[in-house]
Amino acid sequence: MGVGSMELAAPVEPGEVWWALPDPAVGREQSGRRPVLIVSNERFHRTVTTLVVVVPVTTKDRRWPNHVELNAGTGMEQRSFAMTEQVRTISRQRLTKKIGVVERAVLRNVHEWLVDYIR
Repeated sequence: MGVGSMELAAPVEPGEVWWALPDPAVGREQSGRRPVLIVSNERFHRTVTTLVVVVPVTTKDRRWPNHVELNAGTGMEQRSFAMTEQVRTISRQRLTKKIGVVERAVLRNVHEWLVDYIR
C-alpha cells in the first residue's frame, strides 16, 4: 500500500516504527523513504482516522540530546535515533510497512521532548 492508495493503512499504535514516504519535503525537512516513529496516541487515531503524528528516525548520531536512541529489537538494522525536532503529521497512506515497536520508556522520552517544545 503506498501513497495515493484508496485503501486505509493498517491500524497503527503509539510506539510503532514504520517505513514511510514523507515526500515532498521542503528545506531541512527529512525526505525520502525512511523509518518513522508513531507518536500520536490511540485517542488521536480513533478521532483522526486518516492521519498519524510521527517523528523521523535516523542512523546519524549528532549527539543532540533531543535525538532519542531507539532500543534494540525495534527492527532497525543499525543504531537509530528519533529526531524529535522534526515532528509532523502525515497521511496514514504514506506508511508502507511496519518495522517494529520501541519500549515504553523510549516513547515516554520522545513524548517528554515533544511536550517540552510546546510548553
